[in-house]
Amino acid sequence: MKPTLRAVVREPLFHFVVLTAALFAVGSLFGPGDDVIEVSQEEIEWRILQVEAGQGAPLTEEERRLVEQRYIDERVLVREAQALGLGADERIDDILVQKMLHVLSGDVIQPSEDELAAYYAAKLEWYVRAPAVTVDELVVAAGEAFPRALHEGLEPEELPEASIVGHRVMPRLDLNDLVLLFGSVGADVIFAADEGAWVHAYLSVRGQHWFRVKQRFASETRPLAQVRDIVRNDWIAENEDQRLSAAVSELRARYTVVVESSRDR
Repeated sequence: MKPTLRAVVREPLFHFVVLTAALFAVGSLFGPGDDVIEVSQEEIEWRILQVEAGQGAPLTEEERRLVEQRYIDERVLVREAQALGLGADERIDDILVQKMLHVLSGDVIQPSEDELAAYYAAKLEWYVRAPAVTVDELVVAAGEAFPRALHEGLEPEELPEASIVGHRVMPRLDLNDLVLLFGSVGADVIFAADEGAWVHAYLSVRGQHWFRVKQRFASETRPLAQVRDIVRNDWIAENEDQRLSAAVSELRARYTVVVESSRDR
């Protein structure tokens, strides 16, 4: 599934320990109420249109089914939230969904050292640092010549301030970083430049942007000791998602969901 779609159809899940009561124990006190949830096809189509607008492209049939299932899950969570007394205002349905996910999340689980090491080994490619460069960026006013003194060994810091618009050193940027900053064409020019050579790779309202590669870094796999906190957070996020998905599926099994056909136009 496309990363952009995944970001639209599933909000980030923030894990709270404040709501530690078990959902099903509390649910038994309140009762689920009506076990039939009616969802109109118009609602589903509207949600699909929202996702397509956010993604900027039509969804595939598989992606449309996923959006539909996510929407039905949300309706189930809203119904359960209302049964637990968390609110009953249609204007804050999205808040109710998040509240129920917090309840379902409960205690945040933690990996053992063995689980952490196994997860790191299985996802090793996630922790590889891409090749990168540290670069000088020098901005010269539009129409002005590049300072000849730089070709003769003078450093940007030694130039008169009035002769340039600005200068900065940008440490350890990979190709994706450069693309975000200067576009794909500019990024390619910068990344391919010889170390120590000045190249013109970008033009903005500030002026001409010149770049010099000061240092190159080869691709490297960061050891577990260096990325332990990142790996732990990734493990927790993945396992919490699995737990939440299982809990939502169990909730959904309590209900009969009826999708009403679109009205004839």
